[in-house]
Amino acid sequence: MPLSYGLSENPEVFMPSYTSRKRSRVSSTDSGITNTGHEPGSLNLFDKEQLAKLLIHALKELGYENSAITLQRESGGIQVESSVVQKLFNIIRTGQYQRVTLALLAQLPSKYGTLYIEGMQPPIGSDHSHEDGSMKIGNIISQGTDWQGVVVQMEQELKNFEKFWQATSKTTLHSQTVVQMITIVEIMVLINREIFLELIFEQDDSPSAVLFLRNILRKYIQLWDSLLSLENDFLDEDATFTPENLLREMTTVLTSPLGSAQRSSVWRGSLEKSREILIEEISDYINPNDLVPRGRLLTLLKQAIKYQRSQDAFSISDDNDNELDEPLNAGGEDEDSPYQKKFNLLQDNTYNFQQIKFVEDKTLVQSVDEIWYLQFSPDGRYLASASSDSLTDRKIMIYDVENDFQVYKVLAGNDQCIVYLSFSPDSRYIVSCPFNQMANIYDIHSKGDPTNINPAVQNGIVAEVIQPIDSFQIPSPSSPSSTSSGVESTTCGGAPRIWCCDWFHTPEHRGRFIVGSPDREVAIYDMNKKSILFRLSGSTLAPSSSLTALNQPPTEQFPRVHDLKITSDDKHLILMPHQGNIDVYDLSHFPTVDMVEKNDISMDKVTITRFSRLSVQRKMTCVSLPQVQDPTNPLASLLLVSLQSNELQLWDFKEQILLQKYFGQRQEQFIIRSCFGYGNKLIASGSEDGKVFLWDRINGNIVGVLTAHMADRPVPSGSNKKFGKNCNVVVWSPKDKPLFASGGDDGYIKIWKVVRE
Repeated sequence: MPLSYGLSENPEVFMPSYTSRKRSRVSSTDSGITNTGHEPGSLNLFDKEQLAKLLIHALKELGYENSAITLQRESGGIQVESSVVQKLFNIIRTGQYQRVTLALLAQLPSKYGTLYIEGMQPPIGSDHSHEDGSMKIGNIISQGTDWQGVVVQMEQELKNFEKFWQATSKTTLHSQTVVQMITIVEIMVLINREIFLELIFEQDDSPSAVLFLRNILRKYIQLWDSLLSLENDFLDEDATFTPENLLREMTTVLTSPLGSAQRSSVWRGSLEKSREILIEEISDYINPNDLVPRGRLLTLLKQAIKYQRSQDAFSISDDNDNELDEPLNAGGEDEDSPYQKKFNLLQDNTYNFQQIKFVEDKTLVQSVDEIWYLQFSPDGRYLASASSDSLTDRKIMIYDVENDFQVYKVLAGNDQCIVYLSFSPDSRYIVSCPFNQMANIYDIHSKGDPTNINPAVQNGIVAEVIQPIDSFQIPSPSSPSSTSSGVESTTCGGAPRIWCCDWFHTPEHRGRFIVGSPDREVAIYDMNKKSILFRLSGSTLAPSSSLTALNQPPTEQFPRVHDLKITSDDKHLILMPHQGNIDVYDLSHFPTVDMVEKNDISMDKVTITRFSRLSVQRKMTCVSLPQVQDPTNPLASLLLVSLQSNELQLWDFKEQILLQKYFGQRQEQFIIRSCFGYGNKLIASGSEDGKVFLWDRINGNIVGVLTAHMADRPVPSGSNKKFGKNCNVVVWSPKDKPLFASGGDDGYIKIWKVVRE
């Protein structure tokens, strides 16, 4: 069938009036409310000394040193950093590491308080002879570093701390004391790490660096690890700065060739920059009252602008506004680019936006039955669709997004209706999940038989019909062997149905994905081995089986899984039943591909523990994760849940907190799938009235309602098929921010774009 190129703006698109209502920027004289911001008592809201510190620090960051000194003098000598902090930072800038002592670090005003070490407190005001002019860049080179003295001093301070640790470990330590000790040791580890790197990159003295790592730095790391074991409550499971990671990093630096990525990632190219980065890392431990954080004024200004924009009912920004969320660069200042947006600080930055619109770009009409599932490939190049067509096994189509959405491949070999699709991370393979027990795996770039499904147009492509490269099912409990291509299968009546799937994303788990079943089963499949690697099925597996059951209470029955997701870092598995609780499991310790290939671990000893549980207690239809690649992104822990009660919910699955609810769409009987969109700023969902609903993710207000699938498709000749008007699924392109698609019971796929007037 030919494509319908309906490049038109639908007049029935509904836009709530409040999304375009502009706020008055003039004070209301009738109400007596003013917004001058300079009432006599306004300054009393803030601490005058803190204001002076903030201004002095900002002047220095802007390069106005003389003005900063003048203001400091007029304010009575207010310092932006305490004397002990100044002393430590000057020591680092001049490379006088032999002057770093345990007693000095113990006096630092850390966020967790100052650790008192009896008999080791030197007077802070002493020994300033080396500090005159130490902040000048030239002195970093001119003063030099006494490396022999540094090594001797670090050895002595290690002995001092070990002695102190042995004395205090015999007593019951308060948790606050333990954290204070951890802070001191971590700062000392950072300093010794810098010494190690300077020996390699500045002194080109690898033999000395090896000895320093073996005899000093490694022992500090071991001491650090011992302290961390005492206070697990303060450990962040996602932290990258850990004893294990640091030791691995330093070892890698020694063994990596010159110019390698491993070396360049830990050394920033110059001695000055490396030491400034060390100072910034140590600054994170200091109480802000004793050290104004870098870029503090800019942070406050960014927060103010974000707040001003949040006061608009509609404030969806484009990519060029994301600098409000970005930290300062390593050099201490934001890059001053002529292409960088400038914000007006002399008036409120209410969002001066161009009206956002949702435009129907085209309609894809090749499918002849209801569209139940859509998914864009991770690279954004392809769009896969699954229909409920019962007259053919060719129910899945792959559209080429970059070639005007012409059909690229037609996937055959599916006798049952397809309820789920999942692309591999490299966008090459796709798994189809039918109503029955047999799942298929396709290589979408494999060759097949040509078909004339595409219209004859210039530069058109010839679509091909391809068969699966592998098929498998989960064995029934009575048949422990896995079924895949070439392996004897179990009877169809006993094998669990496969209704959902998601791939692992990282290279460590390449070729693996997880499938879920409403028959109380979840299995991890290895595409390279063509076998099931692991099963999570509660008490249904015998203890003697080589496939390990989930580590859960014996009285708790394994859930009927209707949807699942794996986070982008492969650390968490999210299981959604039809009703009840959403369970999140820890995958961070699951054996990698290399570990299994080397037989480094026995799979029958592997357990997976539950990380968190979300008590939804409603009938659910799907879960969705935001489109983020960086696991440290604050959005990475968000989870969108569609409910069969005319509602969507946004959760933080790590904190187990319900953040927001979205209302307006109709969802009472059928499976409706939703997603994050437009850089995760929007929430999009289908509806049983055939419309697409879009919400502001943060505020929860509706920003658009699109008339999408209204059962106006003509019935084919000789057919008694009656098309419904459900909009079953909405998906958003992971690469093209304005692009999204919807599929409905009318068999159409609508392609939409976000535009600004």
